[in-house]
Amino acid sequence: MKLITKKSIAMIVGAMFLFLSHPFTSQAGAIGLLNKEVSVSVADQPLRAVLDQIDKDYQIGFIYNNQLPGLEKHISLSVSTTPLSQVLDRVLLPNGLDYKVVSDQIAVVRHSKSLPATGSLKGTVTGLPDHMPLPYATVHFKGSDKYTLTNEQGKFYFPEVPTGTQTLLISYMGYEPAEKNVSIFPEETAEIKVQLNSTVSELDGVTITGIRRGEVKALNSMKNAENIKYVMSQEQIERFPDLTVSESLQRVPGVAVGYSYGIPRDIIIRGLSQDLSSMTLNGTRLPSTGAGGRDTDLNGILANSIESIEVIKTLTPDRDADGTGGAVNIITKSPAKDEKLFDAKLAGGYNGLVNKATYDAGLTFGERKGKTSYIIGASYARNWRGEDRVEKDYDTYTVNGTESTYLSNLDLDGYEIKRDNLAINGEFKYYPNDRSELYLRGSYNLYYEIQNRLERIFNIGEYTSADQVQDLRITQSGNWRDYHKNLLQASLGGKSYFGDMKVEYDLTLSQGKYDQPIYYSAAFERNGLSAGLNLQDPVTPQFEFSEADPYDTDEFTTSRYINRHDKSLDRDGQLTLNISKPYQLGKHKGNVKFGGRGKLKYNDRSRNYFLHDLDEGNFVLSDYLSGYSKEDHYEGAYNMGRFPEAEAMEEYYNEHPELFSDNETYTRQNTDPDSFEGTEYLAAAYAMTELNINDLQVITGIRYEKTGFDYEGNRVNFDDQGNYVSTSPASTDRTFDGWFPSINLRYAIGSRTNIRGAVTRSLSRPSYYDLVPWEEVETRRSRVKMGNPDLIQSTAVNYDILFEHYFKSVGILSGGVFIKNINDYIYESSYIQEDGTYDGYTINQTVNGANAIARGFELAWQQQLTFLPGVWNGLGIYANYTYVNSEFEIPGAQSTRTVKLPEMRPHVGNVSVSYEKFGFSGRISMYFYGTFNSELAENPDNDLQEKGRNQLDFSASQQLTERLSLFVGVNNLTNEPISDIYRDGRPQNDAVYGRWGQVGLRFKTY
Repeated sequence: MKLITKKSIAMIVGAMFLFLSHPFTSQAGAIGLLNKEVSVSVADQPLRAVLDQIDKDYQIGFIYNNQLPGLEKHISLSVSTTPLSQVLDRVLLPNGLDYKVVSDQIAVVRHSKSLPATGSLKGTVTGLPDHMPLPYATVHFKGSDKYTLTNEQGKFYFPEVPTGTQTLLISYMGYEPAEKNVSIFPEETAEIKVQLNSTVSELDGVTITGIRRGEVKALNSMKNAENIKYVMSQEQIERFPDLTVSESLQRVPGVAVGYSYGIPRDIIIRGLSQDLSSMTLNGTRLPSTGAGGRDTDLNGILANSIESIEVIKTLTPDRDADGTGGAVNIITKSPAKDEKLFDAKLAGGYNGLVNKATYDAGLTFGERKGKTSYIIGASYARNWRGEDRVEKDYDTYTVNGTESTYLSNLDLDGYEIKRDNLAINGEFKYYPNDRSELYLRGSYNLYYEIQNRLERIFNIGEYTSADQVQDLRITQSGNWRDYHKNLLQASLGGKSYFGDMKVEYDLTLSQGKYDQPIYYSAAFERNGLSAGLNLQDPVTPQFEFSEADPYDTDEFTTSRYINRHDKSLDRDGQLTLNISKPYQLGKHKGNVKFGGRGKLKYNDRSRNYFLHDLDEGNFVLSDYLSGYSKEDHYEGAYNMGRFPEAEAMEEYYNEHPELFSDNETYTRQNTDPDSFEGTEYLAAAYAMTELNINDLQVITGIRYEKTGFDYEGNRVNFDDQGNYVSTSPASTDRTFDGWFPSINLRYAIGSRTNIRGAVTRSLSRPSYYDLVPWEEVETRRSRVKMGNPDLIQSTAVNYDILFEHYFKSVGILSGGVFIKNINDYIYESSYIQEDGTYDGYTINQTVNGANAIARGFELAWQQQLTFLPGVWNGLGIYANYTYVNSEFEIPGAQSTRTVKLPEMRPHVGNVSVSYEKFGFSGRISMYFYGTFNSELAENPDNDLQEKGRNQLDFSASQQLTERLSLFVGVNNLTNEPISDIYRDGRPQNDAVYGRWGQVGLRFKTY
């Protein structure tokens, strides 16, 4: 290497003279020198050192001025047997330098021509020691506000990056930040792979695996999100003993659940019922699995068949506006680049209430290799559930000349429920290039339930004293029914980049089905009994009979039985388009996004109820007994004996239909008003922008949605004797629309601390059935039940503020407040009609009109306590608490009442303590909620309230090998009941569900 010194001035002047006068003294020699193949591998080295290395290895002979700019810039380069000219182009040109051949040497000089100013950069961020992709990692250019987040595959892309050596800063919660240099060349795409080291890998027995990996992924997604949301990853879901998505959601901050036979079903977000929230799969609204409503029963989706769950609490314009409470988004699995997935699960369990075995199995496998990826998964679960219920009703009786409220009915219900869940999911992706992908995905979720219901009802005719009753009727009934609640969804779509513009497109076809093909019910009665009434325990009243056997099956008779069928289908097609493009506003980076969605929906419900009356004689219970009996109902409080087999009566009817008459009034009253069909369409468009101003991120925009519907229903009339008269069709064709602006703010106080704020406008649509123009006119009662096609969507303005701090040791501490002002709240109304056709009639109808407000705060603490010494660093805390208060005014017959929203739990939360170390992971968890209004009455004393409840669960797993683990889970350890009371304290409904659990093995390669 000939450096520029005083001794070499003469030589340089001579070389410059030769260069200017005849730069190629030997063209063949120059070409030979530049075509010389070299191999270079350097990382983060000054350009001067790289030239020195090439000169040393290949005796090239470089000459240059020490003061040339760019020689001290750090570059990384790895080439093998590459012509020298190409190597020099890559290392010199981006740094403003050029070269000339002078004799047999190469002179490095300033570049005299303009070059393309930018290239592009793509990369992948993975975590050590297992090289798993890190989604939602922050990748930032040092000294600039240009940044991006890695996607689900841990990949990122920057268009239009200035040429030269750039320094990247990469950060991810739970991992040490990294700083990497990369060389950007004109009109080329540079590629970099970054590996981050875990911050807790040095702790004995504690690694970023299992729940830690899922927690880290979820928390990074939350920290970098453009709105307020909570993310629950698959690994977190697995650590709780929850079978379905509905069960998993009870662990999320701000979410309460409503129970069906002891299992979470209804999702209540921030105190608002599921009617005011939306359920989506991969961002697309799920169809209904209910009878006439818009709700989706997430018990139909197995938790181990999905990748993660997002609970979105503030909306952005690119999301559907129907999410006043919030939106639940279920994300399906997809393999990362060069990843092979294999996940197998096999478990068995037991339900202690019905003494039945359960089992659960699943298999998922997939791979991404080259330009394609695929994943296929199937899961099946057979579960038994039970419910022992004691229900009390009250009426007014006169006893000893004094009128007072006494027990009127005691209803004992015992349920034995078999549930089958089948989930089949598949996805195929094709990657034409690094910046495009196409996908075809499908999901089928079958939910089939068979119920055997056993019921004994005591109906009190009159009281002779406070503890003696007569004219007592006992009804011994049984019914056998099944349900299908199935979901089917198929999507074709993709995303492509055109320069720096991203285009996303999706076509999704969906079907939701509610089907009850079989329902047999028979009720046998015995009348005229007398008994003493023991109310020592008001939860479980006891009748004390003088008869030898008041439950003698030879004394119970009936002349009728019921058979019914109920089916709803909700089918739709949705087309979605999103276009986004980055922009620069001064020195601040932004992104503009616009698009829309069109949806066409078909919905119908067909209901057929039949009451078959025996023309002569009666059925006797002793001739139609099932093999099922219940001697220990409600923890041994009652012996209910054997029950009727309604299916045997159906068989008798099919063999002898001539012996029966059908009750037309019953059939028409329970069939025609509830049957309908129709279509809906949705047209939506939006525009929004993201702007980053130093530490402030602003997401703002507006969305427009228009809904049209066309429904056909029935008007059904009954005479003044209560008999059926006629049915006539009715139809409606209407629309409603609205504008929905929003703004979400995120201010980064530090790299791990945010303050968020949001103001959004949202909507809630009426149920399908409420929009149908149906009527049920009961002249005898001067009463009309009817639909309301004049309903409009309920809208709300929502305010949110949230503080969140993310711990370096993995975790979050957050707290926030929210207010929801709801206009045109939709509720069920009962009023006296004035004037018109039904003047003086009582009208029962769903209406708009009431305004409601819900306000509250949320607290959450989630942390792995890895900073603790010794064995204690395996501890973890998962705790959250939400307080909600609400009010709305409803008109009553006497006066207007101000009440709290039904189904709103004022207090709801979770407390879970976990321990994870040396392959063991275990936790004890409690989900709790406070007493709330479940049903409102005209008289406030008769408002029905569900009492607060605490459910305790346990779950644990032990890693047997690197891939194989043993797990166990037990639910409802303390057999906590669900109880309803009237506002004045009278017990109304008490139910227990026993304990259930499972143990199994899981094999995972990721």
